[in-house]
Amino acid sequence: MTAVLSAADQATIAALSRSHVEVTTAGLKPFLKRNIWVGKTNHYAKDVVGRLRNAPVNPVQRRNLAQYIVASVSLHASDGWGYLGRAIACVLAGDAHRALHLAYYAELRAAMSLLASAGIGIFNRKHYVIPAANSASKLRTTDGTHVAAWVALEHWARQPASGALFASLVRPEGRSLDDWFQPLGGAATLEPQARGWFMQWGMDLGLAIKDREARNESSYRPDGIPTIWDAPVKDGLEFVRDTWNALEPSSTSSFEQIDRHILRIALERLFHSRFARAAASTDADFVSMANGLVDAQSLAAPTANRLKDFLLRRAAPTDPLIFNYSTAEPGTPSSDALALLSRAVLLLRIATGSAHDLLRQAGFAADALSFWWEKVGEARGLWPAGSPPDVLSDLWADVKASLDDLADVEATDPNALESVNNVVFGMEGRLNVLSSHERVGLWGLCPS
Repeated sequence: MTAVLSAADQATIAALSRSHVEVTTAGLKPFLKRNIWVGKTNHYAKDVVGRLRNAPVNPVQRRNLAQYIVASVSLHASDGWGYLGRAIACVLAGDAHRALHLAYYAELRAAMSLLASAGIGIFNRKHYVIPAANSASKLRTTDGTHVAAWVALEHWARQPASGALFASLVRPEGRSLDDWFQPLGGAATLEPQARGWFMQWGMDLGLAIKDREARNESSYRPDGIPTIWDAPVKDGLEFVRDTWNALEPSSTSSFEQIDRHILRIALERLFHSRFARAAASTDADFVSMANGLVDAQSLAAPTANRLKDFLLRRAAPTDPLIFNYSTAEPGTPSSDALALLSRAVLLLRIATGSAHDLLRQAGFAADALSFWWEKVGEARGLWPAGSPPDVLSDLWADVKASLDDLADVEATDPNALESVNNVVFGMEGRLNVLSSHERVGLWGLCPS
């Protein structure tokens, strides 16, 4: 099956402006003050798909739909992290079958969030864009959700705006990739890479179009014919631990670890494209490029030296597992779930960053969204009722404690976690923490 957007839809998406999305997001302020995301009289607040059977007929309905789309940016991202956490729980329980299914939907929600932040609302065979502030117009495509999400993502990723957004959202050491790469050409030099990353991290949506049965295999086919899907428990544990370490927030960024590695990989790829050889710490040209990149930032000497060692792989020489797994196409049952999860994590990072940026641009602080995130946190057991954290990044402390406990268990008895049974009974409540990725969505979304 091949799916493409019409020329008219391609032109419509290419003409979209993030400024229109920002203005529309700012218009949510009166509702947030009343502890709701959209107005109670919003035409699409209930049964949006059913009501979209008839196109918006007046400016009020078009404004209502645009507001629904921008509200969905943060909510799709949050839901995506929830799907991811449930997929991780399946990995820790040795259930690769369900992990694949849930990880796919984490990736789909990440794509829908990212597209909504660009002004593209994906529904069910009727899809809309925000061509102007507080307005909505219909795309011509009548493809279903999965197909529409992929073809829209594929076309949007080809636009300069996607590269510019990517370069502004990824912020190692609190500085955008655009700032980092100014000595080498700025965001424009990263556009091809951004396009490639979006296609890589959303590849399962495209593969599901080309081979719908492959997706249906994990969603609808029984587990056990021809064999039970499973994955080595040690690989799963190592993946979960490594992924959490990559998600540790810092004082300057909710995704500092991931962003720093993106910076290094982006630099290495740019070097390869310009010099037609692999980057290496023994290559004088690459050393010069890395040093120049850091020196241009005028950082304090200790920070500059630390970053140079990192970029030249003298420190932390290996990338987090999510980067390695994310390149693997489906076809290896023992690692397919981890590969799909990796792509979902990385796409969610960008979608969450885009949502955060829209909220920040609109002037919404964390307390403006407390009516929402406090309910999410309590419902998912992230804190006791009525006792939310002062700062959402404090939620990392629970993860750190569980990771430390995991290390202590393994240090005491290296064979203690050799089987799924041992993991389930040996980790007890720690498993709940290690699969509570909603917390990542909260500290990544809510402006401090």
